[in-house]
Amino acid sequence: MGKIFVLMWLIVLALPVQANWLNDINRKVRSLAPEDAQIAKPPSALELADYPPQYQYERVMAPSHDTPLFVLQAGLEHLDTVVLIHGLGDLASKDWLKVIPALAARYHVVAIDLPGFGLSQGAVFTYSPKEYAKVIEWVIGQYRHSGQVRLVGHSMGAAISLYYASQYPGHIEQLVLVDAAGILDRTAYIKHLSTRDNDQADLPQGIRRVLARVDNFADKMLEKTGTGFDPTRLFSADSSLRNMTIGEQTNMNAALALMEQNFSVLSYSQLPATHIIWGAQDTVAPLRTAYALQHVLPLSHLHVINDAGHVPIKTHTQVFNSLLLASLQASSTLRPLRTTNLSQRVGRCFQDDQTHFSGQYQQIILNDCKLVRFDNVDTQQLTMNDSILHIVKSRIGNMGQNIAVTRSVITATDTDIVGRMKSDRSRFDFAGVTFYGESPVFVSQASTRLVLSLTRIITPTQSTRLGGSYVLAEQSLESAL
Repeated sequence: MGKIFVLMWLIVLALPVQANWLNDINRKVRSLAPEDAQIAKPPSALELADYPPQYQYERVMAPSHDTPLFVLQAGLEHLDTVVLIHGLGDLASKDWLKVIPALAARYHVVAIDLPGFGLSQGAVFTYSPKEYAKVIEWVIGQYRHSGQVRLVGHSMGAAISLYYASQYPGHIEQLVLVDAAGILDRTAYIKHLSTRDNDQADLPQGIRRVLARVDNFADKMLEKTGTGFDPTRLFSADSSLRNMTIGEQTNMNAALALMEQNFSVLSYSQLPATHIIWGAQDTVAPLRTAYALQHVLPLSHLHVINDAGHVPIKTHTQVFNSLLLASLQASSTLRPLRTTNLSQRVGRCFQDDQTHFSGQYQQIILNDCKLVRFDNVDTQQLTMNDSILHIVKSRIGNMGQNIAVTRSVITATDTDIVGRMKSDRSRFDFAGVTFYGESPVFVSQASTRLVLSLTRIITPTQSTRLGGSYVLAEQSLESAL
């Protein structure tokens, strides 16, 4: 591994910062190629051996990148069009073969192999959501029928579809995201991979407290690396370096480009009605991602398949097809507003004598509690000392008041934080979190680390979308942006 990094550095030093000679050569060679080199060859019988014969297939040149694109069509008699975007892997559009028959009975179906995948192999460019969105825009314009257009993406394809919908508002009537990958900040994702489920473990509470401390220490180390040197960013700085080293390694190219995309800064306010379908046991794209997306998508509905993993399309085909068809025919509505909190209830935890909270509270106080979880909590005040807290679907704080967090850790998902949060030697992992209040909404009094995904700050004078890792000393979060 050390030799690889040395080689990468030598390549970087050998290439001028603005050197794009590899791209220049590629463009010149292609410009001198014979005319027929720019014509996509039709797929052969051997290439179509695994595809049903009743569908229509072609390989065309996508003008957005002058690259061959494989297109499958079914249900040609229908007016409404459903476009399917696959994820990583060699199968590409084949991943949808168990889904297409159910869709084709009601919709015109268009499934493509993204450039560089499947029968569209041969593309040379950065396989980023931005570039793939251009391909999708051309496909929709070229193949849509006269009715509505719905876009369905799985895994990486769901992330690309989400990016497309944000960049081309009004071009589709509905969006369906299936186990979208690459949405969370990379540090949050790595932490997910390394975390055990102590909350569900059949262990004595004392042992669970020790394990929580161990996991907390591991998370702390991962968060430190998240703000340090990242060798993958070398490829981001120079497209020639990327193309020379991994240009033809499709999955690596696409995965790296996906990891580079900051989905937190996209505008979600104009996205169409969105249905989110997720496998509860997904270890590739954690269910937490779905809750975070639901938080920022104004018109969204979440469907969870309890015993499914990352690919419910294949493992739970019948259940998935039923949910997909129901989603395509349903409308999404705004999430209901929370009721006014008039509770006088006070919740307390000392050394984990109470670990689960739900419902409305006037105040919650946590002291030396390592296993605390808030589910659908609405509390006007929160005070934490030496504690570890997981928050889901909650509302914390009140306008004009402070939330005091000292030597503690908070992981929050799909949560509103109201007022001002004051941190003293604490750490935070927020995904799908919105701060409401007067600026500054978050103040570090000493040594604070934050990992942010799909996070927003809304004050009377500004609305800010942000994601990434931050280290704060004695300062506000706004001052670090």
